[in-house]
Amino acid sequence: MKGRIINLVGGVYKVLKEDGNTISIKARGRLRAEKRLEVNEKSKSTKASIQTVKNSPKVGDIVLIENEMISKIMDRKNSLIRPDIANVDQILLVFASKEPDFSFYLLDLFLVNILKQKIDAVIVITKIDKLSDLELKDLKDKMTYYEKLGFKVIYVSSKNNIGIDLVSKALENKITVLSGQTGAGKSTLINALIPDFNLQTQEISYALGRGKHTTRETNLYLYKGGFIGDTPGFSKLDLLGIDEESLKDLFIEFKGCNCRFKDCNHKENILGCGVKEAALNGDILKSRYDSYLKMLNELLRRKK
Repeated sequence: MKGRIINLVGGVYKVLKEDGNTISIKARGRLRAEKRLEVNEKSKSTKASIQTVKNSPKVGDIVLIENEMISKIMDRKNSLIRPDIANVDQILLVFASKEPDFSFYLLDLFLVNILKQKIDAVIVITKIDKLSDLELKDLKDKMTYYEKLGFKVIYVSSKNNIGIDLVSKALENKITVLSGQTGAGKSTLINALIPDFNLQTQEISYALGRGKHTTRETNLYLYKGGFIGDTPGFSKLDLLGIDEESLKDLFIEFKGCNCRFKDCNHKENILGCGVKEAALNGDILKSRYDSYLKMLNELLRRKK
């Protein structure tokens, strides 16, 4: 019988079986001993960042169950590292408009990693009730740029029940991971989507200026023909397996700038660069170009 892993704790997998029942089981030893290539996030060198690690089953995997053990992992549609989950249709990027402050760089870093995995992204901006009308208008004006790039943007106030219906619609019949900025209210959003579902939430740690981690493990919850994935929050990502050339491609608006230099890396000191000129003219959002330069400089630093 087949099933989907919906939770993993201490080597025990909770599997939703085809018959609708759940079972808590372990995987056969041979699965835990398999090897695969994966990126080592702690390595500064892209070339040196490839290592072999165990190919254990992960949340989201469709698996074959035999004799009350996981005997086989079926082919994956995709496989993420952070969060550690497989077979995702889309990622709901949850960012706070305030408390903690909205970060365009962090948003762009998430989008680069998501686009590399060829997964759709929906941007959800929470806590809009904490913004003044002028602040909200300014944020929406900037986010219009992302909508023109093809990303769906939803504005939410769980407190006032604003935008919850739009998020619910976006989740129908999809396997969706909620990820994004720490302290943005991912668990609170799930509570608003599923009123009877009480996930632990915590107050923002004002001393640190960011949210405390509230979700400690990855879980999949049934929702409207699909699943919601709640994953541990985090505030830092890395450029996993991305080089200078692929970074340019992942800033999708650069392709329409007609840069006349074939191998241009679009740095701010290159005269005549089409991307730089587009940023100066306002055709590229300044924060997007700044994000690109920050990521590029990090990749160049690693090569030294």
